[in-house]
Amino acid sequence: MSRPDLAAPESLDANEQTTQRRKPTAAPLLILGLVVVALNLRPPIAGFGPLLSQFQAEFQVSAATLSLLTTLPLLCWGVLAPLAPLLSRRYSNETIILLATAVIGLGSVLRIGATLPVILTGTLLVGAGIALNNVLLPSLIRRDYATRVGPMTGLYTLAVVGGAALASGVAVPLMTALGGEWRSSVGVWIGLAMAGVLAWLPAVFGRQTHARPLRGEGPSVWRNPYALSVTLYMGFQSLVFFTWLTWLPKVLQDEGFTEAQAGLLLAFANVVQLPFTLAVPMLAARPRLLVPLAAGTALISAAGITGLLLAPLTPLPWLFMMGAGAGSMFPLALMFIAVRAASVTQVPQLSAMAQGFGYVLAASGPFIFGALHDWTGDWQVPLLFLLAMTGVVLVTGVAAGRAPRA
Repeated sequence: MSRPDLAAPESLDANEQTTQRRKPTAAPLLILGLVVVALNLRPPIAGFGPLLSQFQAEFQVSAATLSLLTTLPLLCWGVLAPLAPLLSRRYSNETIILLATAVIGLGSVLRIGATLPVILTGTLLVGAGIALNNVLLPSLIRRDYATRVGPMTGLYTLAVVGGAALASGVAVPLMTALGGEWRSSVGVWIGLAMAGVLAWLPAVFGRQTHARPLRGEGPSVWRNPYALSVTLYMGFQSLVFFTWLTWLPKVLQDEGFTEAQAGLLLAFANVVQLPFTLAVPMLAARPRLLVPLAAGTALISAAGITGLLLAPLTPLPWLFMMGAGAGSMFPLALMFIAVRAASVTQVPQLSAMAQGFGYVLAASGPFIFGALHDWTGDWQVPLLFLLAMTGVVLVTGVAAGRAPRA
């Protein structure tokens, strides 16, 4: 017999229902704060992609070194993800999210520094702040909106992807408008982090109680039969997305597109994701659709990468497919975490596992892609590597979507 829908209200025990209560005015403010904080989770990375040529020209570094601007945050997301459930035993999720958002702001300040070590230090801080919020925000959604996991996950992923689309689209225009200096463009996101801190304050001070996960209850996440497939799916879909998020502008520029054109094309690939981030979580709430969604979205992404490999001078249809695939796979990964956790209290544990191991795996993608370009001198082999990784996404997604055995 299959396990009941874990988004149902019965999945909450009396203690968890009690700890969720908040003042009536806090609910809409919490949603607003969640959206603004989620908007901060991608711009520090997506906003650098269109500016890599400027950065490389100033510091005279290799493509592999350039990839550190993406690889380091992903490593932080992986290494520090298990820290989130541990901190939440001592402090409320709301307080940790507030401090993590402030750390993103501090890191963004350092990322406009004059030297490469300072910039990389800021990159580490940005990655650390995002790592904690990556785990805690989806867990908070599952805890506080147990009957609306699909729509709220869609709203959350819409904000995350929307932040990436905004950052990639305005990076070069902002640089041009602010004097032609890449630091001016990157520095804009300091203000967004400050807005996130302010928007989240009502969630910290407006709660009647600040719920913390119950310890020692429910089965260990290590015994969850879906833990491996969910973790691998999270890792490989992230590897595919963050690799092309980092390198797509450079690939397009080497094909003859200008910096501004490449940035707009990257923004297009991100904007395409938006309707899929809303639709897929609601479709994924139906267990029968999990396998078709996992297979179909991976195949669409693979078709886009193949098209870019064979006909890079006509990128729009290929970028549409890549965006549609990415915009579907990320919320599907979050839904896998929500519906494959054995209980509400296991959600942050499975989330930490999937994002911890998954993002460490994903961090290798941009580096390998850049190293393959340094080795071969072209983009064909790196794109073939990306296509192969999409095949792994297909296999792991089908495994995570299969119904439990009777």
